[in-house]
Amino acid sequence: MVRPQVSDNICVRCKGARLLCGKSKCPILLKYSVLKSTLSVDPGQFKGKQDIFGASPPAVFVGHVGYPHVNIGPLIPIGNFSAQKDTKYLDSPESWFGKDINEIIAYRSGLVRSNFTMNVKYNLPISELEKELSRSNLKLLEATQELTLASNSVDTEAKLSRVRVGMLYGTHSPPQGPSGRAEKIQIIDNIKILKPVDKAVSDTDLKAADAIEEYLYHADSLNVTSIQRIFSAGLLGVKQNRRLVPTRWSITAVDDIIGKYLKKKLQHYPSIDKYYSFYGEYLDNKFVIIFIPGPWAYEMNECWNQSSIWNQAIPGLNLPMQAIQPVIVNDFEFEQGRKKYADHVTGAYYAARKEIEEFLVKSRRQARVIVFREVSGGYVVPLGVWVIRETVKQALANGWKGNNVKMHETLESALTRVESKLSIPLEYWKHASNLLPYIHKQKRLDFWIRTF
Repeated sequence: MVRPQVSDNICVRCKGARLLCGKSKCPILLKYSVLKSTLSVDPGQFKGKQDIFGASPPAVFVGHVGYPHVNIGPLIPIGNFSAQKDTKYLDSPESWFGKDINEIIAYRSGLVRSNFTMNVKYNLPISELEKELSRSNLKLLEATQELTLASNSVDTEAKLSRVRVGMLYGTHSPPQGPSGRAEKIQIIDNIKILKPVDKAVSDTDLKAADAIEEYLYHADSLNVTSIQRIFSAGLLGVKQNRRLVPTRWSITAVDDIIGKYLKKKLQHYPSIDKYYSFYGEYLDNKFVIIFIPGPWAYEMNECWNQSSIWNQAIPGLNLPMQAIQPVIVNDFEFEQGRKKYADHVTGAYYAARKEIEEFLVKSRRQARVIVFREVSGGYVVPLGVWVIRETVKQALANGWKGNNVKMHETLESALTRVESKLSIPLEYWKHASNLLPYIHKQKRLDFWIRTF
């Protein structure tokens, strides 16, 4: 048996995020941005300057290109969506589970990004020249941050120039539609701010992680997307340290902050005493999640199989033929957690971990958990880590006695679920895993009791 590639495959490791191939744009995403640019409006309407008006979900996007000078601005609905008063669903991945790819792309293509450029250190003293150049953009930022705080859809008006028609895809955030340079952004509506949000933003002596843990995470009417948006807009943390955070980074940062908070809680609970396997599937993403008795440990194994976007030969793009054998990437942690970013599985690692930890905390148990994710050709473009978060959440939704869970007496029995549900042979998963060999080597006390 030849050990499969785990970290050598550049496209699976990069997934268009870090441009490890040295190109200025990911050729794979560039191809699919053309194929899946079905807009909700007629592209012909975007000529010259545009005055747009609609109820923002509310939604804000902060780019990362050019950091520390980044593009930021609210997302405003266009076309048929612009006539709707409640547009929350357009920027609420928590409500998308079960919808097909085309419907989600239609939602996102119906939102225009109104961009302007700001330094991420927006609240620090700047030179007079920089102040003069960014004075108008500071006004745009004030309007954008005000909109970010809203719990309701907010009527917003913007004047845009240089509108670009197309779709922008990434592995972390949901797809982004047309964009234009903002000359004016004005909030027309009254905004409603939840008390926990007001407290978290107003407390300028509280660190961002503490604000999320103490105020935002426990707010009943606040989902994780809303927390990520507030974090991204630079409205949390000690006053002099507040920064704009690119959306793709804020998504993982919030998942990680919540995950670390939950891990501290679950480590005080007793371990489960049986082996369990859960199964979940959505948009050709298949998950088998194995719960193993023992102290907290977590691993995620991810395979983009031969038919998937990151593991196939792309004609005309001069990329190597990758679809020879399964390519599995892996990241893991033990009780003490991780000190480095999970740079193989990236944001999906933290999104799945958060949901698993929430499940364990609600169950008042801890366990060792291994996630096996297989992605096939039906997932034609990346839609963001919300797909992972929501699929894992749904797989665990019915608890230890749900329809999609099985109880096992041994680890080997639990692993047969991987073999029955995923197309990649079990031996490949075993070779790629770091946690499985560790568990096999470490004997538990009940093993020795059974021996005697």
